[in-house]
Amino acid sequence: MKIRCKGLVCKLGILIWLMLLAGAFLQCGAQTRLSLQEAVARALDSRASLKAEAERISSARGLEKQSGLIPNPTFQFENQNLRPGQDYTRDVDTYAFLTQPLDILGKRRQRIAVAGMGVASAEAQYELARRQVMQSVKQSYWQARGAQETRDLLKANVGNFQSIINYYSAQLSVGAIPEQDFLRIRLEGERLQISYNLAVISATRARVQLQSEMGQTDFPELVLTEPLDADKNPFIPKEAQQVLAQRLEVRVARAALEEAQAKARLETVSARPDLSISYGYKRTQLPDSTTGVNTALAGLQITLPITDRNQGNRAAAVADVSRQQQLLAATQASILADYYSALQEYQLRRSEVIDTLRPLQEHGKQISEIAEAAFEQGGTDVLRLLDAERARLDAQLAFVQGMVEYQQSIVNLEGAEGVAP
Repeated sequence: MKIRCKGLVCKLGILIWLMLLAGAFLQCGAQTRLSLQEAVARALDSRASLKAEAERISSARGLEKQSGLIPNPTFQFENQNLRPGQDYTRDVDTYAFLTQPLDILGKRRQRIAVAGMGVASAEAQYELARRQVMQSVKQSYWQARGAQETRDLLKANVGNFQSIINYYSAQLSVGAIPEQDFLRIRLEGERLQISYNLAVISATRARVQLQSEMGQTDFPELVLTEPLDADKNPFIPKEAQQVLAQRLEVRVARAALEEAQAKARLETVSARPDLSISYGYKRTQLPDSTTGVNTALAGLQITLPITDRNQGNRAAAVADVSRQQQLLAATQASILADYYSALQEYQLRRSEVIDTLRPLQEHGKQISEIAEAAFEQGGTDVLRLLDAERARLDAQLAFVQGMVEYQQSIVNLEGAEGVAP
């Protein structure tokens, strides 16, 4: 709202307004500027929960390495016929055995396969966690960007309105306007100040939430630079199979199913006998002889799966396979519902931006300009001018909120489609 005025009071108000603008410019110059992609990059670099997910991959690879190792042999040493009064070197029998388990019935190969599926599952879960971090940071960024825009918009209106109050205070002092009109103007200024204070609180909370999503441990002031009204080309709906192929949740569910199937195969081969070979040395003291006889020993050991054929573990593994199949189906159904919901929201938000929000902003500006021109020509009172200014401000705030929701709908749709950011 522009006021044509003359005299020392009006010049003083203009000087105060310019000082406020200069202070705001210097403050912004000292603050860190942050784009959307920079916020995402910082989150991927410093988010502790994401680093924890990465360690799961290292853990799974360690288990994969362990699964392929050959079992250690065992060494057994015995003395027999130990009795009091005997000579150890002449009267005692000595045995030494080396036993090596044989993993030749498919168990080792299947253990390696299970561990490999564990690595694939951990990698899929890490990629999913990474994608979720990116999406949450984008959502928080646009929320903070809208709160920043609202705060700055109200701050500009408060500063502008203060100069108006100063002008009409001078007008009241010389009796040029009724006191009631001045009180109404001052009341409107106080209302704007309260709205600005609340906007500062909301902007601070949104900024701290963004920095928390980024994994930051300090919370300095930021200037978010991404254009709020940035638009993208309209999204073209994708086929269901294409969406399912791109979503990492499906990859995670399929990896879990494949891991369960590998474990079921491992439990099946675990029912096979365990084999071990032994080779040893025996020194036996012969009767009526002063020297012992050295002989070699060889043996084969095999477990007999008579009562324990791993029945319980096999049944549990089969049930887990069935469970993972159902979870995969549930994940696919949830993804399709999420996609179509996000697509509809995006289409509605885009139509709202084009058909409602942008015209609304222009209409608010026009109403303000018409009321201002009429007021300058004496065709309307100050109350109608204030109503027009409030309508303009409400239209601007509605545009900001609408653009925030539109940008967030784009983030939701990108996440629902499973496209790589």
